[in-house]
Amino acid sequence: MHAYLADNKLRKDEKLLKRAQFDAVFATRNSAGNKRLVIHWLDNDLGHPRLGLVVGTRYGNAVRRNRFKRRIRELFRNHKHEVGARDLVVLPAKHPEAGDSTFDEMRDAFLKLLRRIK
Repeated sequence: MHAYLADNKLRKDEKLLKRAQFDAVFATRNSAGNKRLVIHWLDNDLGHPRLGLVVGTRYGNAVRRNRFKRRIRELFRNHKHEVGARDLVVLPAKHPEAGDSTFDEMRDAFLKLLRRIK
C-alpha cells in the first residue's frame, strides 16, 4: 500500500495540475457518467491516485463551482483507496440534477462510478 493511501490528506502530488496531464487523461477516451458526474480516467505508474477537476462557468456562479469542487475533493480524499493507481478527471454532468445535488447524492453517484470503472 502506498503511503498516500494510508491517510485522508490531499497532497499536491495527488492533483493533476498541468494541461498535459489533463490532455493525457482525455486522450484515452475512458469515461463513465451518470446524471450528476462524469469521470474520465487513465491508469498511472505512480502507485497512488491523482485528481483533476474541470468545472465550467455553465455550471453556475463561482459559489456553485467551488462547492462542487470542495465536495469532489472531499469524496476523493475519503475514497482514494478505492480509486487505485489512476488519474481521475471529474466533471459535473450536463443534466439539471447535477447542479441541484446534495452531498449524499453526489457521494452515491461518485461511488457508483468508481465501482463501474474498476
